Amino acid sequence: MAIPTLDQTEGVWMNRTNNCGYHYVNEVFSKDTASERFHRANCSLLIMRGRLKPEHSGHPDLSQAIDDESQRFCCVS
Repeated sequence: MAIPTLDQTEGVWMNRTNNCGYHYVNEVFSKDTASERFHRANCSLLIMRGRLKPEHSGHPDLSQAIDDESQRFCCVS
């Protein structure tokens, strides 16, 4: 199995969310498969790079924001 690139994760996000509105990472990548786990890990990098924007920007550590179940994100690319 190939590890998905950041661009692939971003593409899947946009496809699954119709690139509309804010969504929870664990809802977009909800399956318990290796591929989905890699996508969730990539989401942390996308958040840190500003390609996934948090709904509320007050989170002190964006690298931890993916685990915050109250935080939703949208794709900004």
